Amino acid sequence: MNKKYSKWSAILSTICAITIFTSYAIAPQEPEGSMVVLLKILFFTSIIAGVLSLILSYLAFNNKEEGFLKKIAPIIILLILLVFVLSFIGIVLSLGDFF
Repeated sequence: MNKKYSKWSAILSTICAITIFTSYAIAPQEPEGSMVVLLKILFFTSIIAGVLSLILSYLAFNNKEEGFLKKIAPIIILLILLVFVLSFIGIVLSLGDFF
């Protein structure tokens, strides 16, 4: 069977992870000018790639494609969410020092 859905699902989830972390890595404290446009492009590309990768992963499961590639997209998306949750918890705990 052709693994077209699972392959593209894995590729798009990798693009999602790279673009979201790149947008946060290069963002200055107060972005101005073309940096704002670049950050918006990276952020929305990440969201679109993540949603498409989850849809393609769902289609791969429905078509009963073989292999592990169909499971990569949900794992990467969950890891991205875990990083943001841990970051949020760290921010909240560090704000507790001010009170």
